[in-house]
Amino acid sequence: MVNDISLAHRSRVGGGGVHSIIQADAASRRGLIQALGCMRWYADNSELHGTKDSVIPDILIFGGLMIETAQEKVLRKSVERIKKKHCGYDRAPIKWNMRDLESLYKSQNMEQLYKDLFASSQTWRREIFGEIAKTECLALVSCIEGYSADRQVLKDKKDELTGMVFSNALMRYGLHVKGARSDSAAVVLDWPDKGKSHPFDKEYASAYSRGTTSDKNVRYSSGTLSSLGFCDSIYYSNMSHSTMLQVADLVVGATREFIDFCLKQKKTTQGVSCTKQISARFRGAPSRILGYGIIVPTGNDQLLAAVKGGIKTHLAAA
Repeated sequence: MVNDISLAHRSRVGGGGVHSIIQADAASRRGLIQALGCMRWYADNSELHGTKDSVIPDILIFGGLMIETAQEKVLRKSVERIKKKHCGYDRAPIKWNMRDLESLYKSQNMEQLYKDLFASSQTWRREIFGEIAKTECLALVSCIEGYSADRQVLKDKKDELTGMVFSNALMRYGLHVKGARSDSAAVVLDWPDKGKSHPFDKEYASAYSRGTTSDKNVRYSSGTLSSLGFCDSIYYSNMSHSTMLQVADLVVGATREFIDFCLKQKKTTQGVSCTKQISARFRGAPSRILGYGIIVPTGNDQLLAAVKGGIKTHLAAA
């Protein structure tokens, strides 16, 4: 089972061993490729402080890349070639925020490898986004803002908001698969924080069987995911072993900085420039990115207005 593969990889990382960073088991990788359909959505999550001065992040961001198998192979090889150029290893894990991986590299006694990647991160990010821009794939990112700045309320509502931000994007993925007439489709996610997959599993199961959100309040315009050839469950993998999940993390990380820039109009960052690099790759580009490629609920008035203005100024015109 694919879930067993991802859990085995996770435990090997925790247990140490150089090969747990550099190599994924070849048989496991082949099994994952064979198990998944020809269209895949690799997705990850992030968080952001909004404008309400909340103690903990109150904006959830979720998304990544939709890509067909043939194009995935091209992009993966390009990304791994870039990684090898900068640190000598094509299977070395990367993230938008490389500091998140520092302890992992230290646990494997690979500090120099980490230092090489960290020092060159500005360059390899730009190069990887250049490869994304050249590949036939589409970026899809959803965000949602909590309605309270209270720490406990945000914590209590996090699972509910996680399910909503995921389902808002999953609906668009379903429509994309239907429009592309793909034979089959899959959702591949990084193993969730603290192992809490329930918000994702609940929404996916409802979309697959009933074609609605789990609360039954919203119907999927695409129809049931089962009717579109979707796999009957989400596939969870380990980001450290999946180049494509690492790419999804980069897309979400850059988009997070773009949304932060739209909200607060701070000094532009590399995330803004990388998001502009792949502006043509967002679903709905160039004129319908909002609502198609970057999803913001209509109830989040301030967030919606800020992102709408940012897309119009920086992405639609890119």
